[in-house]
Amino acid sequence: MVSPFQKEQLSPEMVERYGLNHRSIVGRIVTYTLAIAFAVVLGFVAYEVTRPQVDYSLLTWKVLASDRVDITFRVHAVNDEPITCTLRAQDESRADVGYATVDVTPADRSATVTYPLRTTIPAFTVEVLGCGDDAVQAPQFPQGVIPPSQPWSA
Repeated sequence: MVSPFQKEQLSPEMVERYGLNHRSIVGRIVTYTLAIAFAVVLGFVAYEVTRPQVDYSLLTWKVLASDRVDITFRVHAVNDEPITCTLRAQDESRADVGYATVDVTPADRSATVTYPLRTTIPAFTVEVLGCGDDAVQAPQFPQGVIPPSQPWSA
């Protein structure tokens, strides 16, 4: 709101109290530029800290037998170091019927893997739980069910 008084009509205390001693436009531009630069740097640092080191996606899966499902997934990493991925298959009630950890070695920071997962009964759904440093759930087989050995072989 614009004051009806001129700065020259008021005492220095009144000018200070009611904010009539505005900064110059150059000061404002410098302040806003610094604030925006700080926000950009802070956003970049936050992105780098929270960016996953490994990106993975489930491509396809197919039940080939009552005790086998083939899982194809892709992994993108920041380097070509070996990565451990965790896979699981579940039945209709969402209980685990297959669970495996798979070592993947990317070439050119990427790898597509098809893994033959052994299951106790036919799988209803399949997922890649995580790769690299991701925290993954432990197997959730029903009580008394022994997890099948991995991988599936003829």
